[in-house]
Amino acid sequence: MIISNQNGKLVLVRQDDHAIQMGEVARRWGNGEFEKLLNHESVSLGIEKHDSGWKGPDDEVLFNPDKKRPRNFMDVNLKQHVEFYELGYRKTLQQDPYAGMMLGMHWIGLYTSRFGYDPTFTYKVADDLVDFMDETVSTIQKEWVDVKLQYWKKNQKRSEFEDNVWMQYEFFQVMDRMGLFMGLNDPNIENEITLGPIRTKQKSDPINLTLQAKGNGTLLVHPFPFDEEFVTTVPGRIIEDRDYENHQEAKDVVEHTETETIAWRITGK
Repeated sequence: MIISNQNGKLVLVRQDDHAIQMGEVARRWGNGEFEKLLNHESVSLGIEKHDSGWKGPDDEVLFNPDKKRPRNFMDVNLKQHVEFYELGYRKTLQQDPYAGMMLGMHWIGLYTSRFGYDPTFTYKVADDLVDFMDETVSTIQKEWVDVKLQYWKKNQKRSEFEDNVWMQYEFFQVMDRMGLFMGLNDPNIENEITLGPIRTKQKSDPINLTLQAKGNGTLLVHPFPFDEEFVTTVPGRIIEDRDYENHQEAKDVVEHTETETIAWRITGK
């Protein structure tokens, strides 16, 4: 569950809903300045499915007994984190191997500073889990070799193929972080974030995107990478920011709280 404190309340967004939203946003990418990616639909499907393994945990409303509140996704223990992500990864691999590989890259990147793309972020690994995590990171990456061989054409420069894969990975991270920004922040409060680097075309120099929340439900994206202005929504639940006696009480409150629509108008001006 993606949880934020807004206006003295807890705002809860399911991770599978966040992923579905960003799959839709990813499909809007591309215009005269920003080209669509190779395998764009598969990459977008990977984004749509990237938190699908969290559906069961979010149905359960994981609980943090120390904080006496629903458990935020960043506070899930590492073995559970691996379990939930691998579930979505395996299912997506069966549906679309390329989408599954992109999901897997996103997942494993969370333990490897996003493969150096974002050195400021990586999950901390306790000493007693180092061997487990090293094995997980190694095993999953080896599986992508077979996936790539399904898509790489032998008369294609392998370096160009691999460069496209990493361009797609960078795009995936920007979409995820954009979705988290929209899920964690009040559309009616001014805010700003810089995302990237990302390329407009494969051979272009990387740039950053600036996202400015204008405080009126509008999110200004510069430079603007989408086909046109649009509105994107995700369902959320708003509950009291208070101590909950136990898991069952928190779950009951969440289940009996109606969803509200969190809407952002994405524009370039």
